[in-house]
Amino acid sequence: MNCLHATSLRRLKDIRERSALRELSKKEAKAHLAAEAAQHASRELAIAQQHCARAEMELYQRFASLDALSFQALDQGHLHIERLEAEVALRRKTLDNACIAQEQAETAASEARSHWISCSAARHKWEQIEDDVRRGVDIHSQTAAETEANDEILLRYASASLHEVTGKSI
Repeated sequence: MNCLHATSLRRLKDIRERSALRELSKKEAKAHLAAEAAQHASRELAIAQQHCARAEMELYQRFASLDALSFQALDQGHLHIERLEAEVALRRKTLDNACIAQEQAETAASEARSHWISCSAARHKWEQIEDDVRRGVDIHSQTAAETEANDEILLRYASASLHEVTGKSI
């Protein structure tokens, strides 16, 4: 593997990591919004339950204070309570849906976090590989330069020795 190939692969891993990080950011934002929606739905349910309980208590207090109850007043009271109970049931269903959406968003964010972690680890691995390849190329270049310098020295020494030997024999 050469430096160019290692650098290209590391850059590809950089791109994938940045993409995974953007996706993680989006998923975490959705999870945050889903958590806020669930909190809002919970507050709305609590308000509806309190309103229903208060209306029911007021109705029964009013019935208790009357000497004679008409069927019409009783029916109207029960109809009002049923409407409030339907509102509570609707708010409970909204809360259940919000909790499901929150759980799904948190799961998606967790999966995106795991993907980003693996992309980050891959990028770090390729950075190390790129550094190792670069070091290997540098060592190879340095060794080649040293070998060439040694060959030059040996060539000069051999040439000088040859001149010495030839000069003495003449």
